[in-house]
Amino acid sequence: MAKIVVYYSLEGSTELVAKKIAEKLNCDVLRIETRKKYPVKGFLKFVHGGGDVFMNRKPGLKPYSFDGAKYDTIVFATPVWASNFVPAFKSFIDENRDSLKDRHFFLYTGFLGGGADEAARKMAEYLGIDKFENHLVLVDPIKKPRDDNDMKIDGFCRKIQLSDGGN
Repeated sequence: MAKIVVYYSLEGSTELVAKKIAEKLNCDVLRIETRKKYPVKGFLKFVHGGGDVFMNRKPGLKPYSFDGAKYDTIVFATPVWASNFVPAFKSFIDENRDSLKDRHFFLYTGFLGGGADEAARKMAEYLGIDKFENHLVLVDPIKKPRDDNDMKIDGFCRKIQLSDGGN
């Protein structure tokens, strides 16, 4: 059963975890990126990123290759912005909605300020599902590393493997 980790990362923390998950699952990985880069520092980071969340914007994405029919398990990895998933995923979901039906969905969210459960609820709703099969939450693993992060990632990956019979 084919799996993929689809992630968006602004500062590298989500990318770090997404790549660890993909490595442990021995699966494909896809980074989605917006055409227009968000600032990564200072007040403008919050103005632009948070503004896109609050204004419900769907930014244009850089070209990518994704064939959703190829995968039955999809792991999304997103930072939490203003208790929401990043706007780039609205664009990705809209562009791939037809191929995102009847799949196993898992979610990783990373944050510094909270709101992970609310972000997961909103993303599930946007996908048109009741909830994710499992949701891994870590406080920013680069800025606030914890000794048990790898153990949590391992447990998350085991649950994904169990969802498809251990493959």
